[in-house]
Amino acid sequence: MNIELGLIDDFDLRPIRDIVYENLRNAIMEQRLKRGERLVENTIAEKMNISRTPVREALRQLESEGLVVHMPRRGTVVQGITREDALDIYNIREVLEGLVVRLACERRSEAEVENLHKYIEQMETAIHGNAYEKLMELHHEFNDEILQAAQSKRLSGMVKHLHEYLASMRTVSLESTERQEDALQEHREIVKAIEERRTEEGEAKARIHVQKAREAFLRRGTIRG
Repeated sequence: MNIELGLIDDFDLRPIRDIVYENLRNAIMEQRLKRGERLVENTIAEKMNISRTPVREALRQLESEGLVVHMPRRGTVVQGITREDALDIYNIREVLEGLVVRLACERRSEAEVENLHKYIEQMETAIHGNAYEKLMELHHEFNDEILQAAQSKRLSGMVKHLHEYLASMRTVSLESTERQEDALQEHREIVKAIEERRTEEGEAKARIHVQKAREAFLRRGTIRG
């Protein structure tokens, strides 16, 4: 395991097991830790200058999420996100994000609609300027604005959790300019439905948007490692 996990920050007051869990989880999601790679408690503890106990607890939590597995004679190894996992998550995301937009249509404020239009303009500028990293940042903020408009903390948490799982896949599905332009148009249609409080249309547009993202992933996506 040749990745850098970093030392524990003395000013980080979270339980150590939570910090270890987050660092390992991010490394798996970002595919810095590859599928099949062994995770050795002693090695991780030494890299982070901590005891083995919080490492063991973090690995158990990752195992409960299916991100690592314990194998006979090999110990704990990275499972990561498989292609089948990704497609399953896209299917769940389609339903949940449709509900998010339906609620946003009903509950949004005028300020939130205005913010969504600004994000559309900024994403268009980023696409035309080939500012890919900026586009991804704006895409994330656009989604957060819709989640805020939906006013459902529990639903928001569920959707954000799915977004974390699909972070690397979203990078693949949005890497072509053609898909970026198409996604922007889909976003415009979603914002229009939210602005006009068209709940049925908004939910349908949101579901189509996720379907298109899934199709783009299937055309271009690979699960590395």
